[in-house]
Amino acid sequence: MKTAIVYVSIHHGNTKKVVQAMGEEMGADLFDLMAEKSPDLSGYALIGFASGVFFNSFHETMKGYLEKLSLPPGQKFFLAATCGAAYMNYTKKTRKLLEARGGRCLGSFQCRGFDTFGPFGKIGGIAKGRPNGKDLDKARAFARNILTQAEGI
Repeated sequence: MKTAIVYVSIHHGNTKKVVQAMGEEMGADLFDLMAEKSPDLSGYALIGFASGVFFNSFHETMKGYLEKLSLPPGQKFFLAATCGAAYMNYTKKTRKLLEARGGRCLGSFQCRGFDTFGPFGKIGGIAKGRPNGKDLDKARAFARNILTQAEGI
């Protein structure tokens, strides 16, 4: 199944590590929004959107991209986020936005990532060493499950 993952990974490459693990598992094409501002997603049966979390939401670059994105009705997608503190589902707003545009969410993945943003930098950061091997294994398992689910629909 032709799959793409569009992502933003800014500070420590947390999201990029997760996306690379998922991408290898799915055989997906990866698009870094910081390098490629408007990737052509036509022809992809499954699209992932991934970002680090900033102020309880996806990065502004990703949010701006998604606000302009036009999805074909029923477009299958999944979401992924990395965050310093995982106390809520940070993908919820993005999911609602894309579903309101006719997209079909197959699931979301979230794991902790090393975070030195804002006040966390003053204390040396939080979630040091994350995402770790266990997190990446979970990302790969999630990717396999999403791909199986997408192929069965």
